[in-house]
Amino acid sequence: MNYTFEQKVKVVNGAGSIKSAGDILEEAGYKKAFIVTTAGIVKRGSVKKLQDSLAEKEIESVIFDKAIPDPPVEIVSEGAAQCKQQQCDCVVAIGGGSSIDAAKGINVLRFNDGSILDYTEKEMRQCPGLIVIPTTSGTGSELSNGAIITDTENDMKMPIPCANCMAEYAILDPELTVSMPSGITRETGLDAFSHAAEAYTSVLSNAMTDIVCESVMETIVKYLPAAYNNGNDMEAREKMQTASAVGGWMLYNACAHAGHSFAHVTGAKLHLVHGNACAYGLPVVLKIIGDAVPQKVKRIGEILGASYDGSEDAGQISEKAAAAYRNFASELELPKVPKLVLTDAEIDQLAESIVSEAFAGLCPVKVTKDIACQMVMEALDIKNQE
Repeated sequence: MNYTFEQKVKVVNGAGSIKSAGDILEEAGYKKAFIVTTAGIVKRGSVKKLQDSLAEKEIESVIFDKAIPDPPVEIVSEGAAQCKQQQCDCVVAIGGGSSIDAAKGINVLRFNDGSILDYTEKEMRQCPGLIVIPTTSGTGSELSNGAIITDTENDMKMPIPCANCMAEYAILDPELTVSMPSGITRETGLDAFSHAAEAYTSVLSNAMTDIVCESVMETIVKYLPAAYNNGNDMEAREKMQTASAVGGWMLYNACAHAGHSFAHVTGAKLHLVHGNACAYGLPVVLKIIGDAVPQKVKRIGEILGASYDGSEDAGQISEKAAAAYRNFASELELPKVPKLVLTDAEIDQLAESIVSEAFAGLCPVKVTKDIACQMVMEALDIKNQE
C-alpha cells in the first residue's frame, strides 16, 4: 500500500551525537565506510570527529571530498567507482544537502548499473547502507526520499525518486551547524520553510502532514532569525536542524510542488542559489494557489505574522500572506533578485521547463505555461527590467 504517513529513517540527535557514529555502524555490521563530503567540511575538522568515532570501533574509512553544490552526475559516477574499488560496505554523508544527495547517488550505483540519471524513471533495487550527518539546516535530505542531481549535458537539475535509497540512519548534531555562515543559514532555512509550505499545500497533503507542516513553519519563523543573527545560539541551531529534518520527512509524505519546480529550473538555467530561488518563488506561488486552498494560504500568512479580519477574499488572503513572507525574508536580508535580461524566447523556455518539471503536477492548481510565465516574470522581477 501507499501509506500517507511513514518515517523509515532511524534518527539520533543532540549535541555531540556525531560520537555515536561508530556505535551505529558497529551495530549495523558495517566494516568500511565511504565518507562523502566536501573539502571545506574536512578543513573544519568535522570529518576527523567522524573518523575518530569509527576508529574506536575499528571501522575503516575512505574520504571522498569532491562533493560540490548541485552535485553533477560526473561526481556521482566517480564516487561510485571509487567506493566499489575500495570495497566499502556503507556510505556515510557528512555535509549539506549536496553532500547527502551525492552520497545517495553513489549508494544507488553500489547496487544498480548504469548512470544515476537512468533512475529518474527506472526503478532501482533496494540500496541499504547509507548514513547521513547533515551540517546545514535546510534541505532535509536526511529524511527525504529524493535526491537532486545535475545533468550537466542538458543544464538541468534532475529529481531522483529515492524511496529505495533513503538513509538507514541520520545523526543530527547541532554542534556541526554552528560554523555555518549567516548567508547559508538563511538560504537553507528558507529552503526548509518552502518544503513545509509546499508540502502543506500540495495535492498529497493530509490531516497528519498538515499538523507537522504547521509546526515546522512555526519553528522556522521563531528560530531562523535567532540562528541567523547569532550562529552560536545552540537552542536555535538545534530547533532549525530538527525543523529541517522534519521538513524533509514531509517531502517524503506530501512532496513539494510549483515553488520547487521554479527553483530547480532557474537554479540550473540561471545558476540561482537554491534557497534564494525558493524564496523568490514562494510569494508568487502563494498568490497562484490562493483560490484553490485559501484557508491554508491564510494559515501560512498567520504563521508569518499577517493579520486577517475575516472580510478578505482569496486574492486578498494571498496578497497578505505573500507580503508577510517577503517581510520575513527581508528581515533575514535576503539578497535582491539578480538583475536579469531575458528574451521572450528564454522566458518561454523557462516556463516550459517548469511545467514539465516533476513536482509541478503536485500543485493544487494546474501549472500551465501562462502560470509558469507569471512565476518567472514576477519572481525574477522581469517586468521591471529596462
